[in-house]
Amino acid sequence: MLRVLQGFVLAFALIAAPFVASPGAAQTPPVSIAVLDLPIILRDSTAAQAVRNQIETQRQRFQQELATQEQALQAEGQALEAQRATMSAEQIQQKQQEIGQRVQQLRQQSELRRQQLEDAFNQAMGQVRDSVIQILTEIAQSRGYTLVLNKSTVLLSASEFDITSEVLTQLNQRLPSVQVPAIP
Repeated sequence: MLRVLQGFVLAFALIAAPFVASPGAAQTPPVSIAVLDLPIILRDSTAAQAVRNQIETQRQRFQQELATQEQALQAEGQALEAQRATMSAEQIQQKQQEIGQRVQQLRQQSELRRQQLEDAFNQAMGQVRDSVIQILTEIAQSRGYTLVLNKSTVLLSASEFDITSEVLTQLNQRLPSVQVPAIP
């Protein structure tokens, strides 16, 4: 039993040895921390607001187009019901299939537009995020920050660590807007 215990102590000493600082070992540099509220920047920056406005404009245009097509299909369905008495069962079935296919195409087109809008939004917001990272890097290098944390992950910090307003100001100067790619 004593041998087993000695074995554990020796194994622990060998494992822990690299983690115990020796007097001559190099010291790690001090940590300098800043805090950034990224959601506020992505909400309040002029570029992000421009992206959201452009996406909303395109979304409204697409919804208007889809509404027009839906109304046309509804009118066709109503016309089919009015003509039902004068048509054969095969003709009615064929017309219903045609309308059903067009309804399915309209659903697919709607989903495609939604995906295109989402992709365009992500691409444009990626430009905003890239600019934020560039600004953060420059600020961190100039002030010697070794760590920048997102405010949402920090439970408590002094206000002097928060660089959100400075990053937001620089972002608005450098990137006042982003052009969202047009979706045909």
